[in-house]
Amino acid sequence: MKSILASGSLATLLLAFSAVDAIFCPQLVPAKSPNTLAASALPGYYLNAGSDGSVKLVQTQNLVALRYGSNAPLSLWMTPPFSSNTCPGYRYLNAAAPTGAVGYQNLTWDATPVTYWNATAGNPLSTVVGGTTVSKFIACKAVASIDSSYLLFLQTGAASTITGAPSSVDTTTCVTTKIVVI
Repeated sequence: MKSILASGSLATLLLAFSAVDAIFCPQLVPAKSPNTLAASALPGYYLNAGSDGSVKLVQTQNLVALRYGSNAPLSLWMTPPFSSNTCPGYRYLNAAAPTGAVGYQNLTWDATPVTYWNATAGNPLSTVVGGTTVSKFIACKAVASIDSSYLLFLQTGAASTITGAPSSVDTTTCVTTKIVVI
């Protein structure tokens, strides 16, 4: 891998070319700071991404590059591989109701924003679903979890577990929580 490295006060510019993937990834690596999106019902857990790009709560306050605001996309700087031939960059937190789901929506990190969030210090993270402000989440452990992380879903009804959840989710471990911007 060939690279040109230049330093700046807030970011580092890295231009890289990989002959193996034949991909040119100009990137601005943003400055990182302690994660400010904490789970209220699970002290010491913070919003993050799994190595597969899933939305998780992890038991570490990692240094991350987050962008968020009031009625704005929420994004997290991530490094692939999430799919082949992708460059590092911001991925956006989106919510979408899976077919036949009642009371919750799946959360994903995607290349483009679809969901807009209200994220202001001292308040819970929230979005609007069907004209109603929603600020509760359901956190569940994965069936084959080898760590202490939780998969995260947006709670859109009275459910406190994931009905019709994928077989990879252990519904006996689900906890209702809010994500507080600290």
